[in-house]
Amino acid sequence: MSELIFVTTENCELCYKAEKKIGILKLFFSVKTVDVQSEYKEYLLRVPVLIKNEKILDEGVFSRLSILKNLFF
Repeated sequence: MSELIFVTTENCELCYKAEKKIGILKLFFSVKTVDVQSEYKEYLLRVPVLIKNEKILDEGVFSRLSILKNLFF
């Protein structure tokens, strides 16, 4: 099973909304949630960020279409 990395932070409304949008992906991928303060500090001003194999699938306001497009193309 492939792993997705969901970079988030505390008290982030965009992060909560993004987490809901990627919920369905948890059926097909292992989703590892990491806090931007502990890892991936380069994304500090870009959270939330979804990463697969060092490729950013989406960031900021997530779009399911954008995520799916970036997953498969």
